[in-house]
Amino acid sequence: MIDLQIFERLGLALAVGLLVGLERGWRERAAAEGSRVAGIRTFALIGLGGGLAALLTGPAIGLAFGLVFAGFAALMIAAYIGGVRPGEVGATTTVAALVTFLLGAIAVSGPMEVAASAAVVTAILLSAKPVLHRWVERIEYPELSAVLKLLLISVVMLPVLPNRTVDPWDALNPYELWWMVVLIAGLSFCGYVAVRLIGAERGVMLTGLLGGLTSSTASTLHFARLSRQSAGAERLLAAAAAVACATMLPRILLVVGVLNLPLLLRLLAPLGGAALVTYLGAGLLWHRPPGQQTAVSVRVENPFEWNLLAVNNAGDEQ
Repeated sequence: MIDLQIFERLGLALAVGLLVGLERGWRERAAAEGSRVAGIRTFALIGLGGGLAALLTGPAIGLAFGLVFAGFAALMIAAYIGGVRPGEVGATTTVAALVTFLLGAIAVSGPMEVAASAAVVTAILLSAKPVLHRWVERIEYPELSAVLKLLLISVVMLPVLPNRTVDPWDALNPYELWWMVVLIAGLSFCGYVAVRLIGAERGVMLTGLLGGLTSSTASTLHFARLSRQSAGAERLLAAAAAVACATMLPRILLVVGVLNLPLLLRLLAPLGGAALVTYLGAGLLWHRPPGQQTAVSVRVENPFEWNLLAVNNAGDEQ
């Protein structure tokens, strides 16, 4: 009796190749016929070939499949070397072909959901080349260092900490304590990214709002220092400090909700009400005649720290 699931899995392997091949074919659509290492038809066959290889070598992929994959990899590397033109070093299509072969094998011998979702992610990653390259060009060393440090404390250090209490009073859990560090650091980095994406010169109120996502204490300190050097901007800077402090309260609710949902329900009314009242107070402080608005210049210095540089009372001169 024919097992219809085999045809379903082979069909998925073919679909995986078609999806990746569609992206590769579109990316290299301007290339002359026969000048590409692999197009949409080739990728479809690669995905199907990976599925057939897994089917022929059995459900427990082992040495036999490894030999088949090694032969296919050698073939793709030879095709890449033979097709490389002077000044070209990109091997993305060759690597994508190897990944497609493996995804085809997973579609037949592994979870179909994994093969399908991985194929979609692969196609998205391949199509995002211009965006990713622009991001890399704009990243500065402090930002790269911050990302690596965030990954260090979350991916490397967090999993190795014991998820149990280690003190006689049954109160200190290293995993939960470090998870708090990771959560706050992640929120701080998200606030930094938001500042960079939205722009650094959009007004002091927006800076206060985003600063509350990172550190309301540091934000208030910056605004207080600026107020001593910026005559006429006290109300606006006070409103920004109030917004930063008000934003801290939803951030606390978010942290509490992740760690302890019942406690969040108890804190929702008092902290939510306090945040609402503080936002209203900030709005009253911010409300000024249009001709008296104060322009503020902001520059982001570090993923975990942002600085206000200057306040120019340009509106008072109008």
